Amino acid sequence: MKKYCIGFMAVLLAVALVTPVFAVEFEYGGLYRLRWQSKDNVSDGKDKEHGMFDDNGNWIDQRLRMYFTFVASERLQLVTKWEADTQWGSAARGGDVGADAVNLEMKNAHIDFMIPATPTRARLGVQGIAAMSGWIIDDDFSAARLTTPIDPVTIDVGYISAQNEDVTDESENIDDWFIGLGYDQGPISANLFFLYQYGHDTDVSTYHGTGLQDAFDLLGVDTDSFAFYDNNFMDIGVGVAYRADMFSAYVNFVKNLGSYDFSGTQELPDGTVLEADRESIDYDGWLIDAGVDLFVQNFTFHLGGFYASGTDFDDLEDSDDTGFSYPAGRSHYWSEILGLGTLDVNVGGTGGTDRITNTGGYRVGDAPSNIWTVNVGAAWQALETTKLTFNYWYVATPEDVISEIWYDDDGNMYIEDDNTIGHEIDFYLDQDVVDGLKLRLVGAYLFAEDGYTYLADDDDTYELGARLQWSF
Repeated sequence: MKKYCIGFMAVLLAVALVTPVFAVEFEYGGLYRLRWQSKDNVSDGKDKEHGMFDDNGNWIDQRLRMYFTFVASERLQLVTKWEADTQWGSAARGGDVGADAVNLEMKNAHIDFMIPATPTRARLGVQGIAAMSGWIIDDDFSAARLTTPIDPVTIDVGYISAQNEDVTDESENIDDWFIGLGYDQGPISANLFFLYQYGHDTDVSTYHGTGLQDAFDLLGVDTDSFAFYDNNFMDIGVGVAYRADMFSAYVNFVKNLGSYDFSGTQELPDGTVLEADRESIDYDGWLIDAGVDLFVQNFTFHLGGFYASGTDFDDLEDSDDTGFSYPAGRSHYWSEILGLGTLDVNVGGTGGTDRITNTGGYRVGDAPSNIWTVNVGAAWQALETTKLTFNYWYVATPEDVISEIWYDDDGNMYIEDDNTIGHEIDFYLDQDVVDGLKLRLVGAYLFAEDGYTYLADDDDTYELGARLQWSF
């Protein structure tokens, strides 16, 4: 009898421990993606015999994202997101024989709750935050955020801890504060977003992000002595969108504001040496992004583009930093090759990077600077389960960049400049397979112009691949 009583008490204890969990609902979802890709000249813009390295790559990678949310009620929940990336055949990425690498990453973990007696929702912890189509921010952050809907306006304010490696030294901290106002009523939506990033004494958002660092390295300018102080960076963005039955249109504008103090020595291409001691540099870059879509039966036609300001190398003595700069945590994807599209590298790959490295004063990828584009495209919903998309991009630079460096017999260096990057053509075929499983075939080709790299006779670039994806 005693052993039965002990067993019964154990069951009661187990039920008592588990009972509170029954009051919490469990929601889950996620994504599985498998990709094959082949690419050439994406990293250095040259064929193997002339390039810095062999960046002809062929591989398969996969990604698993798992979302688990613990819901007490509409007023309280805990949100978690996890990710595992694998490159087939790679020991470091868990894809070799045995496949037991440690590659599980925490993407999000935050508490989400309503503040009593208010319409405000608070989110505290690691979470995703995006603004202005990624032109300002779009990433996962350690943050505190308050969102208040007052129909048709939504107010969004928050703090982001972008960097705090040494808690005893604030000089290397990066702290962000933001406020956003969103409007959505009928066919019109609009938003106003302001971000202030205090970079303390770091070089975040300075010349590194605009392509100037590439040019300095190319010209042999030693930047190790550069020092930065009191780095105050601000972005103000305005966006408006309109959607009707036959068309939609949008425009986004972002202006850099703020300043940083700079100390160091710069030797300009003409031999002029600039020495600065706590000289104040103003952030003065800007960006405009616009587009319109026309809907005609099973077709969608697109016309758009963007302009991200650059820096004039002939005017480096100016105290303004005119190249369009970004805070930490930006991400705007655009074209397939230059803009890190469907086949962007985040798992494996060869050549060291998935964006051109030999630039002479511009940036592409998900943070374009000193770049302007024109995009013309069309999509055809051929069948209920089949869609074909074609995009053409013309890409150039507002300010000339270094397109070639050569030396005469006496060792004198000569620099040629240009402002054309190239013509990119992207093709996609999207096919529904079964129960939400989708297949995308990708083909992209860049006809490179002189400004693509600082090397002579830039070679064309291509990407081919396929993506199989299921969101659940």
